[in-house]
Amino acid sequence: PCNEWRGYTLQPKDKALPFKEYFKPVNYVRSTGVGASIMGVALCVGMLITPFAEDLFTYLTHHQPLALLVLVVIAGAIAKITNIK
Repeated sequence: PCNEWRGYTLQPKDKALPFKEYFKPVNYVRSTGVGASIMGVALCVGMLITPFAEDLFTYLTHHQPLALLVLVVIAGAIAKITNIK
């Protein structure tokens, strides 16, 4: 609701809409629902992959030559995808 209130107060005075016309609860609910869904999915995926990432980083910490090779391969793949020469 703070974004809507801020937008309402920052309207140009010559084009200002009344509060009942400016604030649309349907848009607010949709925006809030989409934002909450995105955050929920991101947190869920993060919780799911964290144990695997911790294991991978622990393994690579103990096998540094392999870690360097993985880093070079990833950097090369990114360079190839983005066409950096």
